[in-house]
Amino acid sequence: MKPSMSSHQCGKASLLDLLVMLAAVAAVALVGYAYMHRPARRMSSGIGCVNNLKQVGLAFRLWAGDNNDKMPMQVPTNLGGSMEFVASGNVFPHFAVMSNELGTPKIIACPKDVAHTYGTNFGNLSDTNISYFIVPETDQTSSEMWVSGDRNLATTGLPLKPGLFWLPTNRVTSWTSQVHSNQGNICLVDGSVYQYSSAKLQQSATNALRAYHDATTNVTFRLLIP
Repeated sequence: MKPSMSSHQCGKASLLDLLVMLAAVAAVALVGYAYMHRPARRMSSGIGCVNNLKQVGLAFRLWAGDNNDKMPMQVPTNLGGSMEFVASGNVFPHFAVMSNELGTPKIIACPKDVAHTYGTNFGNLSDTNISYFIVPETDQTSSEMWVSGDRNLATTGLPLKPGLFWLPTNRVTSWTSQVHSNQGNICLVDGSVYQYSSAKLQQSATNALRAYHDATTNVTFRLLIP
């Protein structure tokens, strides 16, 4: 017959089991805490960016509705717009004048754009708080016109640098690996947002350029890249 375990040994084993269980619970709690408190940008998917751009498109439309169907970039600053800031190449002034329509500067930063940070308020906004380009001379006569989109654009394989960029008809437009890894989102002037691969982006750019040149004369199609 095997000898029975003494009460002292039982107590020792029970204490050891309890310590092991507490250590396991603490480890699980620590992992859970780290997961729940990791940066929101890392947790967010491309859906967050689509939702942001839809709100950006709505803000542009609401602002235009109160300003004779013109976007901020087409209205002088003395009338509440941001027209004079286009030449500077900065993007933030055009979003800043729509602070009431946007509500929060977090909307204009893509959750997956780790190179740009959320702005705390519109008063100290900068282009590093913005993930979306805008088209300063956009026209509302065609639903195929662009108004905004993800900043990770490239032409002929070269990423677009921050500032004012003229988009000619003979350039191949694509996405870079930044932000959405060779894909991205475009907001059309009617407020609709589409997720595009580089191939579909090229077709959308061709359509937007054609619509733009049909609606305007002697004005180049330009992008403001943050």
